[in-house]
Amino acid sequence: MTSDTYFKFRGRFELFPHRYDIGWPIFTDRIFGLNFFVDKIYKIGEDECPSFYNHQLNHYLKGNAGQEEAFFDHVYDIITTRIKFYKGLKPSGSPYAKGLILTAKLEVFLTFLKSIDQWHKTQPLESVIADKNKQIDQLEAKIKELENQIRDYVKYEAGEKIVISKDGLPVFIDLIDQIRDLKLPNDNKLVNSQTASPWYKLIAKNFLNGDKPIAIGTAQNYFPADKDNPPPKYTIIAEKDKLFKIIQKPKK
Repeated sequence: MTSDTYFKFRGRFELFPHRYDIGWPIFTDRIFGLNFFVDKIYKIGEDECPSFYNHQLNHYLKGNAGQEEAFFDHVYDIITTRIKFYKGLKPSGSPYAKGLILTAKLEVFLTFLKSIDQWHKTQPLESVIADKNKQIDQLEAKIKELENQIRDYVKYEAGEKIVISKDGLPVFIDLIDQIRDLKLPNDNKLVNSQTASPWYKLIAKNFLNGDKPIAIGTAQNYFPADKDNPPPKYTIIAEKDKLFKIIQKPKK
């Protein structure tokens, strides 16, 4: 695969190319695309590394869908090889001094590559194994926590549901509605909740309407947020279903 396939070059005689295109304005030997790639790295700022990389990656993926790992490998190899070359220079003279400056630029880009390495290409095997073991330990701890939560939850689960006589659901809910309004002698409400959610969920979870389950939406329709201004879908309890009335026992 040629560098032309990997990288996005500027067009010949293109006066205003994209900032992250690589190559020369008149003639570019694309066989040496890796040189133009690293040359661009020398010229951009540290904060531009992600934008430059993604610009070139998107070009590559247009012709190589799903091959992000291959592009990463190619770029990583270019950067590490070039760093190794500069570090191998004889520590004297201007080439070595210039190499130190260019190596610093490349190492900044290498740090960026390590931050997006989802394939663990830039980590030693021991580090990858340690990271995986840590993840396994965290998952096992989470599983244990969830098992304990399930165990606690099951303790309060009934073995069966309470059956409301067929067609008796509105009668039962009318009684629940009365209970919600009951007050003690000190004028405190007997039971209280900020919303109706606990009530309709309690009914849907623990009761049957005859031999049929009660959908949570069906139960919810009996409990509008605003009793005085119920929505159209609110189920109104008919007078014929208001068979019982809970009254306070008279004081002796």
